[in-house]
Amino acid sequence: MQYNKFKLYTYLCVGAFFLILAFTLLYSFGYKYDFDTGESFQTGAIVLKAVPTDVIITKDGEEVKQSGFLNGIWSTFVKIENLASKSYDIRVAKEGYNEWQKDITINGGQVGKFESIVLLKKEYTEKPVMEDVVLADQKNIWFHAEKNMTLVYGTLDAAEGLYLLDLANEEQKIVLDKDQLALMGKIQNIEWTGDDNKIIVKTENDLYVVDLRDGGKAYLISNEIEKVLKQADAVYYVYGDYIIYGQDGSVYSFNFVTKATKKIIDAIASFYVYEGGLYLFRAEDPASASLHYLGLGDYVRETVISVMPEGYDARNTFTLQKQGDNAIVISGGSLYLVSNDAGTVKLNSNVKEAKFFQNGKRILYSNDNEIWVYYVEDKLSQPTKNRGENELLSRFSGKLSNIYLYSDEEHLFYQENGVLSFTELDGRDNRNTFKLLQNPEGQDLFYVWNKGFIYFVKENRLYKIDLKEV
Repeated sequence: MQYNKFKLYTYLCVGAFFLILAFTLLYSFGYKYDFDTGESFQTGAIVLKAVPTDVIITKDGEEVKQSGFLNGIWSTFVKIENLASKSYDIRVAKEGYNEWQKDITINGGQVGKFESIVLLKKEYTEKPVMEDVVLADQKNIWFHAEKNMTLVYGTLDAAEGLYLLDLANEEQKIVLDKDQLALMGKIQNIEWTGDDNKIIVKTENDLYVVDLRDGGKAYLISNEIEKVLKQADAVYYVYGDYIIYGQDGSVYSFNFVTKATKKIIDAIASFYVYEGGLYLFRAEDPASASLHYLGLGDYVRETVISVMPEGYDARNTFTLQKQGDNAIVISGGSLYLVSNDAGTVKLNSNVKEAKFFQNGKRILYSNDNEIWVYYVEDKLSQPTKNRGENELLSRFSGKLSNIYLYSDEEHLFYQENGVLSFTELDGRDNRNTFKLLQNPEGQDLFYVWNKGFIYFVKENRLYKIDLKEV
């Protein structure tokens, strides 16, 4: 009898062992056993990563506590595991910050990753910049979106001047003082040029090139060259000590130091100067347009880059940007991608602005009421996207301006009807959007991505907010 009891006990232990092993294997392969139905099912998970990290995460109203060795110390990810196939109300919150929320649907065996969650504060401290500078006109400020710099034309201790402010380093210097301005006349407009060390200053009567590196040395552009450049449809660029301009189908260079003029090339339908190169379309056959390149250093080697799609009008003015082996061209309101391996394709019409993401794998472009993203390469991280996909982020009723990519390039800022907002690119369920700043005057704003500062004009002064403020 005792032997049979021992035998039964042994069978029970072995059975329990294999049952535990079975449940362990099921769990390790992402399965869960439902004791109510007697069935096993494959589970899913949700992975979250938020900035700031000290947030409260809830699932269907219940706070999620991350467990496991070293979680919360070395890892900034939160993983919600063993989820049945259904939709979950997930919220990420912190006191004083805007709340992030999505209804996330999970299927068996699926891991939904949301690794770029950013919460912004509901209010930020507005701090004055260059407190002594009072602008005579709110339009007397010129931001340089690529180089983290701005020019401010105003008064300092009652002495009128033009100031250069390096926004990235919070450094400022005077470019033109009161005496220089007295000789030049009142500034009407300033243009940043392709040569980031120089600007073109238009006064009431004259046109100047001002070298920002040389103590604000101003070069007067006069005579015939000035007449050409002052025309309403004039196309010109600054490269080194030269102004590159077009006239009567030809491209010329004018050395504003020596005052010498030289013809570069004839029979041009349109041209654009970018990073020391002349990009152009020939006038011989505008119906079959080919994009050419000519190095400005020697004016000799001309090469064909790509043939444009049928219907491209070579006579239209155009802009161009390069990123690695690819380039984007905006002409006649249409956006084109020029690629070494795939030729040139038209991406969309009715486009005003476009820029590459820093890695060149995506393009952000917009018009007055729409924001789009084009995928130059496959996006493997969630949400995944295919090469060649054209995604409309949103369509707006108000007029858009001041569109900037956030530093993580998974969010962006945009201004609509005097309100600056912050939104995510991830459109799964919804795009969390936070109102950040009221800008009723509708003036230009400037975002310094590596510092987290936003600069804006308010009541004739320059202010900033710090997005890293805690």
